[in-house]
This record gives sequence, C-alpha cells and structure tokens, in this order.
Amino acid sequence: MVFQNEYGQSLGKPAEGWVTRSLPEKVTLKGNYCIVCPLSVDHAEDLYHDWLSIDDERDWTYLSDSKPGSKELCYQYLRHLCSDKDRLYFSVKDASDGSVKGLFCVNEVEPDNGVFALSEINWSPVMKRTRLSTESLFLVISYFMDTLQYRRCEWRTNCLNAPAISAAERIGFRKEGILRDRKITKGYSEDVAVFSITASDWPEVSAVLKAWLRKENFDERGRQIQKIADFRS
Repeated sequence: MVFQNEYGQSLGKPAEGWVTRSLPEKVTLKGNYCIVCPLSVDHAEDLYHDWLSIDDERDWTYLSDSKPGSKELCYQYLRHLCSDKDRLYFSVKDASDGSVKGLFCVNEVEPDNGVFALSEINWSPVMKRTRLSTESLFLVISYFMDTLQYRRCEWRTNCLNAPAISAAERIGFRKEGILRDRKITKGYSEDVAVFSITASDWPEVSAVLKAWLRKENFDERGRQIQKIADFRS
C-alpha cells in the first residue's frame, strides 16, 4: 500500500507510536553454549593463544586491523578496542569452560531510527562454524530487537569475503546490494556488501535460530543433527 501526504507525494508506511529507543548497555547475555560479555583487556590471554595457533594472517584479511604479533601487542590491541567510545566490543566465551573464543563489535547505533550494525566479527579458529558463533550473534540481535525494540540490524562485509557472506545468509540476513568503492582496507579498494534483518523479518529468523539451537539438535560431540535451512518454511 502506498501512503501519501496532503501534497499527493508518496511516503513510506506510517511509523505509528514510534519513539526513540534506548542506547544499548554493556550487558552480559547468556545462552546454552556461550556467554556474550563486554570485551575486557584480560581477554587477551585466551585470544592470543587462539589467534597465534595459525601462523599467518589469513583470518585477518578482511578485518580493519592486523593480527597482534606478540602477547604484549595483543594486550595493547584490546586496550585500544576497549577505549573506543563510539563502538561496543563484546567477547564470546565458551559456556563450558569460560574461555574467550572470539570478539565482535556493535556500531552505527542510531536510537532515533532504531538501527544498529554488527562489524569486526573475529572468531578464533576453534570457534568458526560452531554453534557458539551462531548463538552469540543470535543473543545480541535478540537483545536489540526484543529487549530494546530496534527495527533494523545491518551486517556489512567485503563483497569478496565469501565466508562472511555465507554466514550472514545462513543466519537469515537478506542481501540488499553493493556499495562500490566504499572503503580502502590495508591498501585495497573494497566493495561492501550490505545485509540486513528488519523487525518484520526477525520473528521468523528468531524462531528458526531458536529451533536450530535446541540442545536436542546436537549430538554428544556438539555436531548438528539438522541444518538451519531444515527449519525454514
């Protein structure tokens, strides 16, 4: 349906009852398999060992930063992230032993429009393609969508970053388009792919993720029994 104002100009649908949303807090979110908590400098102790388990920097190619080359530099790096006033950095802990397995950022928070973005997703090698990675993002999106009542979650990534694009689509993000020559990262021009989940998408996406994350959907070794796609209508 097209809505028009008194001048006959077409408008979007009315945002009835809309009020500015609250800013997010540095919350701790607990799931079945992981705990999402505010990033702390002392998380460098766990992350350093996991990051250094791979000799090269292939996991950092599409990130803005480079891998710290020593434990001291890792502490400095996390100290720098924790001091950022414009972004919220979160760590992901394995609920089974409390060890930190990865981190990510929430930025571009717009309470007036109800919009936020996920970025700088940096999973350690042992966290990739596990239920921890999926649940951690589910927890933070749910916090914004269900608790704070935001309207839109964005995920932007280099359009050549195939693993990130696959992960976004697997979770339920919809691709919206390409921002050509949007960034320069580590000396290379970058076309950025834009994905989103809106408030109208979230009920279905949330139901699918909840169904997939049920403990009954994993065997004793933590391997999925059914894929996320199996739960989509």
